[in-house]
Amino acid sequence: MNYLQNSLLIFLIFCISVPCLSQRVDFDKVVTPSEMGTRNFKEYLVQLAWINSPENGVLEETQTLREFELKSEKKDWTNDVRFSVNLNENNFQRQDTILLGSGTTGAINNAASSSLFPIFNFNASVSLGTFVNRKNKLGIAEQRVKIAESNINQKKLNVRFEVLKRYEEYQMQEETLKAVTQAEQSAYQASILITDLFKADKASFEDYNAANTTYHTAVEKRIKASTDLAIAKLAVEEMIGIQLDEAQRMRK
Repeated sequence: MNYLQNSLLIFLIFCISVPCLSQRVDFDKVVTPSEMGTRNFKEYLVQLAWINSPENGVLEETQTLREFELKSEKKDWTNDVRFSVNLNENNFQRQDTILLGSGTTGAINNAASSSLFPIFNFNASVSLGTFVNRKNKLGIAEQRVKIAESNINQKKLNVRFEVLKRYEEYQMQEETLKAVTQAEQSAYQASILITDLFKADKASFEDYNAANTTYHTAVEKRIKASTDLAIAKLAVEEMIGIQLDEAQRMRK
């Protein structure tokens, strides 16, 4: 019974693990191709970051170059094939004049005597090393294509992570600025109220001083949050290559 349970458990683990091992990343979903539309604004930012990066363009051109090299390697064996054609000059018609015994002249056709030889000889040759090394050369060219493709796929993962991380930070700073701006407004209203009460001798100097300190602290936090938001926005724009506001207009 235990043996049956263990066998069943192993079978279930195998059935679960096989689909997991077979799963592969669809890199068209990691970075949406330029000719395709994006599902949301974040995916659009990732697409912009990929398209507008010169470094990514170099990676794509490198892959194209490797593909051309592979195609060239597949046809390279033809460079080692040699053909030659030798014409038999005896087959060209030629008449020789001879002196006959009666004092007259006559002509004979020498081509007749060589009619048994072919008109031309055709030869073809190829280097044995061409076929011996062909498999290795093709393998090297194919691996270079795969390496170029893997470099692009890895860069897509990196670009996607960096763009989404920077945009999340931008959104966080945007919400932070809203919160500290609201706190500044509340501190300002409290400062005005305490100032009026202090002038009417209904609030102590300590309350007046504390209210003003709270307000100025809120102002400093708002200035810092505004600066952090601007920096976060620049960080996103560094990735996408255009202003974030322009990207938002284009997306609409």
